[in-house]
Amino acid sequence: MPTRDPHLITVRSERRIALDPSTVWSMLADHRFDAIWREGVEEMSQDTTGTVRNGTRTVEQFRSLGQRTTNTAIISRVEPGVAFSWASTSGTDADGERRIEPVEGGVRVVLTTTSRPGSRIERMLGPLIGSSLRRALDRSLERFEDLVLESAHRL
Repeated sequence: MPTRDPHLITVRSERRIALDPSTVWSMLADHRFDAIWREGVEEMSQDTTGTVRNGTRTVEQFRSLGQRTTNTAIISRVEPGVAFSWASTSGTDADGERRIEPVEGGVRVVLTTTSRPGSRIERMLGPLIGSSLRRALDRSLERFEDLVLESAHRL
């Protein structure tokens, strides 16, 4: 029977958006938009143009709990138009997935992040950190919906 690491912090957030999958994917899978909608992201870049593909590298300047961190990551397991996974290569030890699922009248956007706290204090504060991350993901998806709807209405 597999064991679960009690120090892992896994959070998931989802939101229904009343738009077609391709419109949502074009912004969800392009990290150049992240600083607009992701809470805590001050700057974000990727080494490819347009939507991510296997091997795309990202760099983000992230602020959380008053501290600024530079995180780098690599994109893997891309299912174009559907989902991609990412894993940090420096900075915060984390990985996750962005996914869109068709639903009646639009799509469900699902964000999942797993982080591995490094310090003893971070591990002790795991439940608090997890709750904070979940709220941040929820607020980020709300801003993402506003951004993608506004962008679609301008077209």
